[in-house]
Order: sequence, then structure tokens, then C-alpha cells
Amino acid sequence: MLATLPIPILIALLAQAEPAPADAQPKGEAEPMPTAEPAAGAEPAPAPEPAPGTLAPPELEPKQAEPPAAEPRMLFGFCAGADFQLSGTISPKVGYSLSPFFQYDYAHLADRLGLGVRAEFTFDRFQKLVTAQVPVNGVEQSYRTTRSLTYFDFALLATAAGHLGRLQPWAAAGMGLALGNFDSAEAAYQPGDFRTTSPLVLGAGGLDVAVGRGVLVGLHVEYRGMLAKPSSVLTSGQTVKVFGDRLSVQAGLLYQF
Repeated sequence: MLATLPIPILIALLAQAEPAPADAQPKGEAEPMPTAEPAAGAEPAPAPEPAPGTLAPPELEPKQAEPPAAEPRMLFGFCAGADFQLSGTISPKVGYSLSPFFQYDYAHLADRLGLGVRAEFTFDRFQKLVTAQVPVNGVEQSYRTTRSLTYFDFALLATAAGHLGRLQPWAAAGMGLALGNFDSAEAAYQPGDFRTTSPLVLGAGGLDVAVGRGVLVGLHVEYRGMLAKPSSVLTSGQTVKVFGDRLSVQAGLLYQF
């Protein structure tokens, strides 16, 4: 029937037709299904298992705290310095002193105080250039020689050292044995050779400073007192005190491990 209508009337009828609403769904398209929300208190679904042939990501183990570094307990040192005679009647009164030692710390208290034991060997020497006479064909001839006083000390000491960062103040006390020897060719000190062996008490202290990995430098002061101070009788009949107490002031180089 539409085909028999004139073209102007057909155009007018199409213009009066209402357009389809914009939100109208075309036929054949399904509406989206509403998504179900999980119920309150329901457990979450387990994670999907990996597909066959794929590797599961490795589980990370909890990182364990590293143990604290062990405190160094051994100390080796070498000291050298000046030595002073505090008693005795024979000069010189000033000499030199050499002291190697080994120390072991058996306890650390509150990371601030170390208690240990030290084995020490000390060599002290006092010497002076003097003039002596020797008879040659009935005539006294003079020559230059050395008057010497030497000590060899062996001692064990108990030590207590503070650990204050790089600073380590310390104190020690102990006992040992002193071997003394005096030698002179001078006529005034004949027979010219005296020896002694005496128990020894020691007291020491100082300050060490850490300067590198395990390396320290320090200033040490040590008193060594002889419990026996025998008198020596000269050929002339005079009595002299050859051996006595000493005080040493030394610089030290130490290694802690």
C-alpha cells in the first residue's frame, strides 16, 4: 500500500514517526547478571593453584637476627720507655725498659669492664761510661768501660680494663721474680760483680687508645718493688745497696684479637 502513495505523503508520514528510546535494549542482547557480594564473615576463597608445569614462587623464610660479634679476649703488646731507680745507692738512676706481654680476658661485665690475667717479661738496664785502672807492668793504666746494672723480671698480673669506645683505661697488680746483676771494673766497686734473686710485687696502670682494627697505642706506668734488698759488701769493707725498687714509664703498641 505504501508503494502506491505519492512520495511527498510518504516523507510526511516518516517524519511524524516517534524515534526509539535511547536506553532501549536491542533484541538478542542479554542483560548483565548482577555480581554476588560475599557474605559477612565468610572466609576468602583460596588462591588458585598454579597450572601444571609451572613453578610456584618460593616461600621467603623470616630473616634471622645475626649474633653479636664476639668480644676480643687476647692481647699482645710490646712496651718500651724510661726506667727510674727509686732506691739503691749506685748510679746511674735512669735507664731504659723493654716489656713484651700477653694477656687473656676471661670475663666481660656489662660490655664495659674486662677482667683478665697477664704474663709479662721485663728487661731493665742502667749503664754509665766510667774510667777504670788496670796494672800493666806495674803501672796503672786507665781505660774507658761501662758500669751496668741489669734486671730480668718475670711476673703474672690480674688486670681490669674499661671499654669506653676507643679508650681503654686499665689497672693491674701482681707478683713475680726479679733477677739482678751488677758489673763494674772500677776499683771503688770491687769485687765488681753482684747478683740477686728476689720476689717482686708490681702495680701498673695506663690508657690505651684504639687506632685501627685490633691495633692500640698506649701510655703505661709500672712500679716494681723488690721484697728482698740485700746489701753488698765491697772489698774496702763498705756496704752498699745495689738493687732496689723501680718505676717505668713506657709507650706501648698492642694488638687485640
